[in-house]
Amino acid sequence: MAAVMGIVYLLHFDRPFGHARHYLGWAKSLDARLAGHGKARGSALMRAVAAAGIGWQLARTWPGDRHRERQLKNQGGRARLCPICQAETSGQPSLFTPTQGDMT
Repeated sequence: MAAVMGIVYLLHFDRPFGHARHYLGWAKSLDARLAGHGKARGSALMRAVAAAGIGWQLARTWPGDRHRERQLKNQGGRARLCPICQAETSGQPSLFTPTQGDMT
């Protein structure tokens, strides 16, 4: 069976939720998935982030399947993958234009 290609994506939270600062996920349709997160649908973490009133930004994407998502999750250290965090620590502006999470 062939892997279903889609987009692996990294969301950066505007402020930490407990220990979490990021969410890494996969979607066939990124626009639809981000819209779902914006309406507090989807993963338990993203629902909790929305309930806490924490905004988020799309920080990075990779083409890939669920296997690629799992590889990235197993690496740990989401901040190393996040251009927003990298810009914060380096003092340099991020080259990636983030998408704001709509929490309404």
